[in-house]
Amino acid sequence: MSHARIVRRTLLIVPLLAAASGAGIARAAMPAQAPAKTQAPAPLGITYAGWKGDYRAAAKRLETIKAIGFQIVSFVPTYAYVGLDKIDLGAGPDAAELGAAVEAALRAGFSVVIKPHLDPPAYQPGFDPFKSENDSWRVMCPWRGFYDLDPMAVDYREGVVFETLRMLKDVLDRAGPAAPTPVRLEVGAELMNSVVYTPERWEQLLAAAKKERHRLGLDGKVALSHNFTHHIEIPEDYVGRMNAQRKKALARYIRGLDVLSLSQYMDLTAAVPAADRFTRLPSAEEISQALVQHEKDFRQKILIGALGLKEKEIPPLHIGEFGIGRGGLRHPNLWAGAATAEQEKQLAREIARGHEGLLRYLALPEGRTAKSAVLWVLGQHYDIFGWENPKYGNPEAAAAIKGALNAATPPPPPPK
Repeated sequence: MSHARIVRRTLLIVPLLAAASGAGIARAAMPAQAPAKTQAPAPLGITYAGWKGDYRAAAKRLETIKAIGFQIVSFVPTYAYVGLDKIDLGAGPDAAELGAAVEAALRAGFSVVIKPHLDPPAYQPGFDPFKSENDSWRVMCPWRGFYDLDPMAVDYREGVVFETLRMLKDVLDRAGPAAPTPVRLEVGAELMNSVVYTPERWEQLLAAAKKERHRLGLDGKVALSHNFTHHIEIPEDYVGRMNAQRKKALARYIRGLDVLSLSQYMDLTAAVPAADRFTRLPSAEEISQALVQHEKDFRQKILIGALGLKEKEIPPLHIGEFGIGRGGLRHPNLWAGAATAEQEKQLAREIARGHEGLLRYLALPEGRTAKSAVLWVLGQHYDIFGWENPKYGNPEAAAAIKGALNAATPPPPPPK
């Protein structure tokens, strides 16, 4: 702080203290009022993704996550989508590997989310497309949102959803009643085309998952959710491609979920005045207001307006993913593209400010309805802690997250 600022602040404080002294005498006879309670920020979590073998070192990673102060761990077991309705389940962690990691997180006091992902075989460690016998377009398709999956196909219904429920049954039996519940299971994650063209099949999957959950005695212990891609917030990308019958099916599906989550990668500069939009960095407050506006638009224009849901029929909302990639604050979901050294410097500033804005959003006492948020930390720019590659780290963003978490909530209790 400069000397001039100290002088100005002193000159302001002295008359304020003098004026306050008289008022203080008058108040002395009044009964003391209890200090106003401050509302704790919504919980913040972090993604922990893995192919087969990637959860074997879960204990060490969970210690790191706990030390930072995260309250939620979102496990993202990843499997290869190798053909029409065909999933290479062996590419991902089996029930024993994933179950051990989930149990360790529960015993450490974390709330747990499980969000199975389908990825192309090309992303699988060690995969060589030039030596592969698989000629399908799915091998190199870069995003699960384009997949033509029938969610009621055996590989997905039994191999992914039901197998995860059975794993959770064993884990919760071992962890006992002290384990934080419910565990949130995303029965679908960002599978855009599958939902757009076959929402009735997702209805059927949800009904089947509820039946299996009940059979396993997991009612009240596992919440069934769906993590929608942010494209559902863009009418022409999602609901604008659906006829009336499909919209009704999607509405019924959402109405039947216990929880609703969203990968929130919409424009974070949306609340900046138009004249300033390309001339300066948004403030953290403006980013928080952009998130509020996107959330309101999603509820009013999509869930209520396009799908016809009533406010009371909308499940509790969570932000299932948040991060900022190569596209910066305007296009957080864009992850690829070369950048100059100067562009990288500007991008680093945008990423740090974006995370500050998210923290401001989670601390809002009103205007926000999202119950929690989870950071996506995989890949360049998203990996603000530098866990995947130290060169990816963003010290300013990481410091903001650590500071906010340590100030807001103590870390989970020691393992039981």
